[in-house]
Amino acid sequence: MKTMMRVCGIALTILASTNTFAGQYEIDQIERAAGQLDMIELKIIAEQVQGYDQALAYYRLALSSNLSGESDPAIKWNDKAISLLEALEEAQPNDAEIKALLAQVYGYKIALQPMKGMFYGSKSNAMLADAEALSPNNPRAHLVKGIAKLNSPAIFGGSLSEAAEAFNKAILAYESDVNSNYHWGFAEAYTWRGLVKMQSGELAQAKEDWQLALNINPDYGWAKTLLSQH
Repeated sequence: MKTMMRVCGIALTILASTNTFAGQYEIDQIERAAGQLDMIELKIIAEQVQGYDQALAYYRLALSSNLSGESDPAIKWNDKAISLLEALEEAQPNDAEIKALLAQVYGYKIALQPMKGMFYGSKSNAMLADAEALSPNNPRAHLVKGIAKLNSPAIFGGSLSEAAEAFNKAILAYESDVNSNYHWGFAEAYTWRGLVKMQSGELAQAKEDWQLALNINPDYGWAKTLLSQH
């Protein structure tokens, strides 16, 4: 009997590690901490959550670390996000949310380690294509596509106009996404679109987008910084 209970316990542990476990309350906590670059809080949250939520926390830790000038910890946290999301994706190959986030952390791997761009670029593109096929109106998939189009050289598919189109689609899709239990990135989409407008010479419109980002998340540090600098 004890042996059977031990086996069941191990099985439940494995199941938990490869389950999505997305909860909006947890995601809101992650996004609030990330918006303020609060790495201490993000680490606490990452230890308390599992699955998709934990992967998102790892990714936000990678972003926050890099923005704070800590490149080595950023690589470490992003690699942890990749490892966890790859396990989740293998267990749930038809989950568009997992694929979209995995596409983004692959893309961020390139930002952190550009020499690995050829390898992770193809992986990111393939994962994003799968996410779009599974969920054509997924705002996070549109967000990830926009980020990729904005940050990639033209020779690798980068395009300012296609980035703007993707961010426009993301913003529209976010408006009906509030109850998805995966609702993150809305303010981010406005902020990225503002960068596209700035690069297109439309600074006044860019500032409007950054203010719209702050209307969604008043504590969003990136949008605050952009407004103060421009």
